[in-house]
Amino acid sequence: RQRLQELHSMRCPKCGAQLVAITYRGIELDKCTACQGVWLDCGELDQLGVTEGGLLGGLLKIFR
Repeated sequence: RQRLQELHSMRCPKCGAQLVAITYRGIELDKCTACQGVWLDCGELDQLGVTEGGLLGGLLKIFR
């Protein structure tokens, strides 16, 4: 179990590259060093306050 955790800990679920912790709006998120994906742990999306005017609102403006 420990060996598996060492292999997968702080690795991107998409490409397997190393993840680094970044701070966004006071919340620590994980960002991939290769594909630039941003990964959220349990509860972090709620902490970001995703509302129509928040992060989701900004994404909706891009894709509309």
